[in-house]
Amino acid sequence: MDDLVRASGLSKGTLYWHFESKEQVFLALFDAFAEEYFAGWEALDDGKRPLFEVIGGGGELAIHALLGQPGMMRAWIEFLAHPAARERLAEMYRRSREQLGSFLERAMDRGELKRLPPAAVSALLIGTIEGILLQASVDPEFDPLALWPGVMSVLKGGLVE
Repeated sequence: MDDLVRASGLSKGTLYWHFESKEQVFLALFDAFAEEYFAGWEALDDGKRPLFEVIGGGGELAIHALLGQPGMMRAWIEFLAHPAARERLAEMYRRSREQLGSFLERAMDRGELKRLPPAAVSALLIGTIEGILLQASVDPEFDPLALWPGVMSVLKGGLVE
């Protein structure tokens, strides 16, 4: 909490007024990250934009969100180990699959994609983005943003008739 007081410029009393423990701060940070992340995805989708613009922008958003801030990938890994954060993370995955599924359904209805199970394609896309993020977090020579257009090309080749 002392580190948080120093970093935030708040007094200890003010910090404890808002948060009773480090755990509450940790969970509040997760919640803020999730809301910002979903707001970014929603801003990309106007209901008319081609699917691959939405997915491409969403992938870049995820890369920037988790790799653009020091310590975010480490925090993400800690979310996996913390019971309450893990529940929030499970909800975030459900919401991500649902949101992507909605994008995919609309794209299929417009004829942009072949008919495939939206839930499976959503899980594949999330796994692809996370795999790229994991590689980037451990390999300083790996540039996910440079690779992303090629990944999108491969995905498009498999999803478009």
